Amino acid sequence: MVGKVLPVCRVGTWMVTLAKFSAIVLIIVMANLGTEWLVERLNLQIWPEHLESVDRVVLIAVILYIGLMATPFLPGIEVGLILMTTLGIRGVLVVYVCTIVALTISFWIGKLFPTQLLVSFLRWLNLGRAAALLNGFDTTPPEDRLEFLADKASTRILPTLLKRRYLLLALLFNVPGNVVIGGGGGIAMMAGMSRLYSFPTFILLTSFAVLPGPILFVLSKSFP
Repeated sequence: MVGKVLPVCRVGTWMVTLAKFSAIVLIIVMANLGTEWLVERLNLQIWPEHLESVDRVVLIAVILYIGLMATPFLPGIEVGLILMTTLGIRGVLVVYVCTIVALTISFWIGKLFPTQLLVSFLRWLNLGRAAALLNGFDTTPPEDRLEFLADKASTRILPTLLKRRYLLLALLFNVPGNVVIGGGGGIAMMAGMSRLYSFPTFILLTSFAVLPGPILFVLSKSFP
């Protein structure tokens, strides 16, 4: 009898977990659809017949771009492309600076974010092992966290990646489709939460890591 009850309980737990994940995915999808609608409206406002309101729209676009880039799972590249296409070289510089500002904001929020709140969220999702690992990581002194992660690694590649974490972070910022793992904002926020990156080092790394996008855009316009 007990053997029959336990599987039923596990199935029930997994069903609840699946429902929670589905709700989160739905919220993310709806947020992305809302973002696409905003971007379309923004693009329409920069057509030639609306030139009298371009300055105001550009300011709104800059604020929107920073907000989208700083928020996990929300794509901001479309707004960045609109700014670069509309303003040319000045737009490329604006997008470059705004990207650094947005990622720095996300990193700073991650630094201040209470890790125990994320632990509680993982427990709410019935991800007990992940919650326990994160809780152990959070209670480990910052100078010992690399060793803690290396000890908990199930594969040999993780310690190698941790030693090259700065290069890994730069690569993650430039991986196509990184919105699946949180996008630039989510990656920067997790970097801040990890406490494995210092603030000055993060800004310096980000300044170089986000260069490929603007450079490729300029080259594509120079050599069509």
